[in-house]
Amino acid sequence: MILSYASNAVLSKARAMYGKRLKERDYLNLMSCDNVSEIASYLKHKTLYFDILSAINENDIHRGYLEDIIKRKLFYDFAALGKYDLSSGEHFFSYIITKTEIQEIIHIIMLLAAGKTNEYFYSMPIFLVHHTKIDINAFSSIKSFDDLLEATKKSVYNKMLMPFRPRIINEPVDISQIEAVLYTYLYDLIFHITDKYTKGKTKAELNNLFNTYVDLSNIVRITRVKKFYHVNDEYIETIIFPFGTLGMKTLRGYIYSKDHKQMMVDMKNSKVGKKWLSKGVDTIDKIPKYMRFIRSLHNIRFSVSPQIVLMSYIFLKEIEILNIINIIEGVRYKLPPDEIKAMIIQ
Repeated sequence: MILSYASNAVLSKARAMYGKRLKERDYLNLMSCDNVSEIASYLKHKTLYFDILSAINENDIHRGYLEDIIKRKLFYDFAALGKYDLSSGEHFFSYIITKTEIQEIIHIIMLLAAGKTNEYFYSMPIFLVHHTKIDINAFSSIKSFDDLLEATKKSVYNKMLMPFRPRIINEPVDISQIEAVLYTYLYDLIFHITDKYTKGKTKAELNNLFNTYVDLSNIVRITRVKKFYHVNDEYIETIIFPFGTLGMKTLRGYIYSKDHKQMMVDMKNSKVGKKWLSKGVDTIDKIPKYMRFIRSLHNIRFSVSPQIVLMSYIFLKEIEILNIINIIEGVRYKLPPDEIKAMIIQ
């Protein structure tokens, strides 16, 4: 494969940026902090996050605001890579924006259910305002699902959310089904992008990466719902993502299984299960992200495809940001370092 100057620049830049990632010692130092201010100070003075934290007063910072600033790093890093001539870069950026929009919608729905939408103000992603048709500024004043529909009226999400509008006051909304609808839209988008704007080995590898993630996500959803919630099997089928390699016939076999132990055996014996369900990850929820971490780590070191390296960097950065947020939450609630460490993917 003959690479252009721009492609080589993306590969070199992404690998150089990844070389400045948080190391194990950084995570250990963050977990040993006594409060959010100490975490902010460490990130500001001793890590690559100094650039976006340079203007903050670490001695007086709200946890939600700190988390919002940390999340901005993903967009700034993508912009740093996107300035090179990468034809599919803008399309992958639309995937990142869409994913962020969906995460914010689910976040505000959960806050609405808890009666705490006023807390959204402290974590509102200001950087998203200029990239979305959602009225993000209105989220912190939302008091009802109708308010959410109003805030999303100019976006594609309004039509997706409308069927979940409560018929009576205080009727709870089905967050799992909303997640299924929104993330199905996201996966449809990314598969469209890979099919239209990539080709050959790059397309095959990206499709495989996303399909494996969907397969594992479906396994996690089925396992969690069957174990922790009293719902019928027909309902579980409605919250499954219609992508991946397992196929609905196989997934229905898991869903309608009456023997939980046998279901787990069958899952572990599947093609994707043999590779990823026996990795010893602490909790099953971590398995899709753990797979993405391992695959992305390999890609950023060895792939010669700029699109694959770009997306792998973004996935690794997402995981790093999630690790930081988990540490912030763990320190905030005074969890022992070992419990916080169990939430970290590295």
